[in-house]
Amino acid sequence: MAALSAPASIASTQCSYDHDSRIQFTFDTVNWDILSSLECKLLQVDSSHWGDQISGGYNLVRFLHLHDSQNTTLVARVPLRSEDDISTEHDSAISKRIESEVATMEYVKSHTNIPVPHVYHHSAHAKGEVGSPYILMSKVEGVRLVSVVDILLELWSQRFDKPGPLFKRTGGGEGKDAWCIEPVLISLHDTELRHGIVPTLYSDAASYWLAYANATIHDLCNSEFGLQAKKYRYCQAWFIRSRIPSLFDPSLDIHGFPLTPGDFHSQNIMITDVDTYPRITAIIDWEFSSADFVTTFAQYPFFIVDHPFWDNDHPLRERNKRDQATFNELILEAERIRTPVSGPQLSRLISNSYGIYLFQQAMVADQVMSDTAYTLFFAHVFGHFKNFIGGYCSALMDNGILKKDEERFDMETNAWLEAREVLGDDEVGKDLKLGEFKDLVSKHLDKFNVEGGVCKWLASPH
Repeated sequence: MAALSAPASIASTQCSYDHDSRIQFTFDTVNWDILSSLECKLLQVDSSHWGDQISGGYNLVRFLHLHDSQNTTLVARVPLRSEDDISTEHDSAISKRIESEVATMEYVKSHTNIPVPHVYHHSAHAKGEVGSPYILMSKVEGVRLVSVVDILLELWSQRFDKPGPLFKRTGGGEGKDAWCIEPVLISLHDTELRHGIVPTLYSDAASYWLAYANATIHDLCNSEFGLQAKKYRYCQAWFIRSRIPSLFDPSLDIHGFPLTPGDFHSQNIMITDVDTYPRITAIIDWEFSSADFVTTFAQYPFFIVDHPFWDNDHPLRERNKRDQATFNELILEAERIRTPVSGPQLSRLISNSYGIYLFQQAMVADQVMSDTAYTLFFAHVFGHFKNFIGGYCSALMDNGILKKDEERFDMETNAWLEAREVLGDDEVGKDLKLGEFKDLVSKHLDKFNVEGGVCKWLASPH
């Protein structure tokens, strides 16, 4: 049977983040001597020394070599921070992230056959002798073989009654610890927090993404006051929201939410014997993992998905196409054996997941990535991306369902242009929120023509 292209291991590839100022700040913040002493005391070893250091997008990693008879090497991982990040809210988010990651690794180790590193010790708190949250875990060597498909099917079978990050709490039945999902955010991004959009509060993906889309439109309407391009961004956001009913079937989440790894990427899949018979030895980095909606889980692994920024002739497109075809065959066969009664639901969902992948990228990525993903998403729906502004947007706004919205945005633009002319470009910037613009022009109301754009806008409902 054909094999998927072997992913690269983080152990053999150093991530380059030399430009990231957080690395030095984090290194200087941590008391590495105390951290090594804690571990030596815990494992009853007299001494140790620090070895290599690597870093990624979220963490700084150092290898601690114990001076014991086995020459044990441990992995110390601390979250990257900067001086600007030092706040109660930021520290709380990191603490929850560490706590949930450790709980997730323990759950996976005790409830599945998926190999994960052993956590020797951790602290979720920024304040203390070490000076930072941290996780000390085993360095992965060779362990039993588990395929990518088997890993996904194992996680697919672990269902929870609601979406959200996993925690381990004391006080379960009969004095036992209890695994639970809590309505907290472990991401450092504040969009969901600002609007109270915590996945745990929603019973299905359709409801969650509708709330998320509405919050996005709300933010858009109240920001970048007066900019001409705003109405096209509004049309784009409106179109994305309109596709939610066709993408997300609420009935898929009725039977619970599968445990979804936060970064199931090639650098987190450890392998050995790359040149002969590649074998997976462990899955590392369970940050941002959570019980999640079925449609979020049921997507291709990132390392066989085309990046939205790739050109049409990118050389990896053909490889990914072949790997996805192979993946479809492998998971279909495995699912038929594993779940003969319920049938191959997961394989069907994954093979049709491209639209959902693009939708999610367009919704949650940064602006540049979002715009690129949106172009692909629009083309995925209509078969092409031609004349979006002059065709689709104009049809909706000139005489269609968004006509009143266009009139409202045009009124904002007229008011903004007049305000810049009267008060100056320095006073009236390009990134004002609606409330900020209103306060600004209200203070200088006597300077504006009562028949002009500012006064007309102030008199209109908004």
